[in-house]
Amino acid sequence: MKIIFHFQLILALFVMVLNPFLLSGCQPGTGNSRSFVNIGKFTVKKLPENCKELKDGAGRTLILVPRGEMPPEGYDRHQIIEVPVRRVVAYSGYHVGMLKAIGVLDEVLVGVTKEKEYWAIPEVLKGMEKGRVTYIGESDAIDYERLKSIHPDLILTWDLSVIPMIKELDIPVVITSTGVAMDLDTRMRFAQFLAFFFNREREAKKFVSRVSTAIDHIRYITASVKDRPKVIWGDIYEKRVLVEPGNAWAAEMVDLAGGEYLFDDVSGAS
Repeated sequence: MKIIFHFQLILALFVMVLNPFLLSGCQPGTGNSRSFVNIGKFTVKKLPENCKELKDGAGRTLILVPRGEMPPEGYDRHQIIEVPVRRVVAYSGYHVGMLKAIGVLDEVLVGVTKEKEYWAIPEVLKGMEKGRVTYIGESDAIDYERLKSIHPDLILTWDLSVIPMIKELDIPVVITSTGVAMDLDTRMRFAQFLAFFFNREREAKKFVSRVSTAIDHIRYITASVKDRPKVIWGDIYEKRVLVEPGNAWAAEMVDLAGGEYLFDDVSGAS
């Protein structure tokens, strides 16, 4: 079977969604923002005072507390995260892209799991050259002593297995992967979930609006395509090939770009 990729449209979507260039308690909240936000498996709930209760991709409960304020009672210290977060370790390029999308990358990134040669994002390269951003080892071989030495406020990771070790280091961690593959809407709107850690909700909303408009435009352009090439999206390893299921954001991107995803009838995790 001949497999053809519409590289230009798929790459455009890929860049926009994955790598965007793109008190004795908390004080009463202000404004008219919604008290509950649902972004796929990620949720944000406003507490009666100016704190927030979040659920990450693994369903773990986290509490965001303004710096200098007392956290609400009933939560373990490992659940408490002071905001705005100032120092972040990011496990993937997707995390780095989302930090850039909400306008905090240059301010908060202190650690990554890829060496300098991997990166093309100027803020990361400059940060590594100046010693502000540290390579802490590959995601499957983290140097925990080095991780501890850079004093992160928060770790963004897809890897559930690191939670026990990071918990011993007393560093808050957010699981950014989910049991079921993220759809395109969740993948894009994750920026809005992440924004709550940095008080950048306005910037995230603008990013999502901009990307949504671009996606709608691409959908309009490709709606009349009749000859749709068959496409597979996955990773090739030494002894196996892992493909994205039909319910994943990658499959939606193929469809948007005018292709026909071969595993469209398969549902599962990424």
